[in-house]
Amino acid sequence: MMKKVIFSLFCISILYSIHAQEKVKGDFPKWNLGFNVSALDFYTPKLHTFSSFKKQMAIGPDVSLIRNFPKVGLGVSANILSPSIIEGDLTSDLNRYLLMFGPGITYNFANEYLIPAKSPVAPYLFANALASVAQVPAGKNKTKMGLGIPVGLGINWRLSDGVALNTKGGYMFGLTDYFDDNIYWSAGFTFRLDKKAEQPALVVYQPVDTDGDGIPDELDECPDVAGLAEFNGCPDTDGDGIPDKLDECPDVAGLTAFNGCPDTDGDGIPDKLDECPDVAGLAAFNGCPDTDGDGVPDKLDECPDVAGLVALKGCPDADGDGIPDHLDKCPTEAGPASNEGCPEIKEEVKVRLQEIAGSVKFAVGKSDLQKSSYKLLDEVVEVLNNYPAYKVSVEGYTDNSGSEELNQKLSTERAKVCADYLISKGISADRVTSVGFGPSNPIADNSTAAGKAKNRRTEFNLSLK
Repeated sequence: MMKKVIFSLFCISILYSIHAQEKVKGDFPKWNLGFNVSALDFYTPKLHTFSSFKKQMAIGPDVSLIRNFPKVGLGVSANILSPSIIEGDLTSDLNRYLLMFGPGITYNFANEYLIPAKSPVAPYLFANALASVAQVPAGKNKTKMGLGIPVGLGINWRLSDGVALNTKGGYMFGLTDYFDDNIYWSAGFTFRLDKKAEQPALVVYQPVDTDGDGIPDELDECPDVAGLAEFNGCPDTDGDGIPDKLDECPDVAGLTAFNGCPDTDGDGIPDKLDECPDVAGLAAFNGCPDTDGDGVPDKLDECPDVAGLVALKGCPDADGDGIPDHLDKCPTEAGPASNEGCPEIKEEVKVRLQEIAGSVKFAVGKSDLQKSSYKLLDEVVEVLNNYPAYKVSVEGYTDNSGSEELNQKLSTERAKVCADYLISKGISADRVTSVGFGPSNPIADNSTAAGKAKNRRTEFNLSLK
């Protein structure tokens, strides 16, 4: 019968321990109060015959108060046990025990070193020092004190944070004549006396994401503006792979080499620094080209296709007269700016032309040149050859003798005759013009013969082409 009861308690304890795993979440109790039913087998150790729980068994309540020290796994206890005979009569040489009491010590394996303190199954070792009060067989009603030491193994099957099923077993060694050796079995419940340690409230961490980009502020390098995970929460507005905080041109896609700025013309100078962003140029000219390589960028070069001088805004000066060729009417002959870059006619040449003007002679009343005039006209040809940038206007004049109509015709014919002679001597026709003014613009008094002679003249007026 006893064997079946103990076996049933053992099975129940196994089932409860499995169930308890869901309920036990707290720490290991410091104070426990235990209520057990214990069975003592005196027959087996005394007579050296196994009793099979049928002969000479004593059973009774077993109360214990335990103080645990969870961190080191040790515990101390105070124990009271009152066994009585439940099956068979004691042999004549066995004592009948009324009470056993005394202190004890335990070592709990659920100490975080061997088994977690929160484990629902907590095995332990125990050893007690028990004093006994027993009736001795010889002399009825005579009581004697005895001393024994029980040792063994126990298991607390924790059903919840406050209740555990306790099972234990061991051997009691009698140290005096009035404490018989026995095999010790016990099962019952222990109850926690101290309050369970307060478990800290579970705080569910809710990360702050100010900009709502899915990256918590603590990891977001740009917490106030929505961005991309690949840039640690920073935006890339222009989508060029460079976050705005590192992008010097965040609103327009650019190149990594230029910190996010574009280089439209591909000249290695970012557009924001390129003064000519649409055409490839040189760094020396802030991205602008210098097509003719004269050191003057095209945008400042008035002659961008031909090398020139910086002082002349990139234009050449072939004759070195300080007037750029495109403004110089005589680009291969040096001349002053006042004369549009052409050499000025020497003063003695001007004087000689004035002399020739009054020296060219014609037949009276006709346009036929006198022989002496050809030499004079040849001098005019020489002047024109010496000053190729100039053209000549041959202007004929008469005195006031005769009709004005006749004089106009005569002066025109005489001027043309001279012009034709110059052309015949190789002077380009586009450099020679002729005109007659008749008696107009007199240079002397027509009332005298000398004055009339001066007014009859053919002038050769030079001007730049």
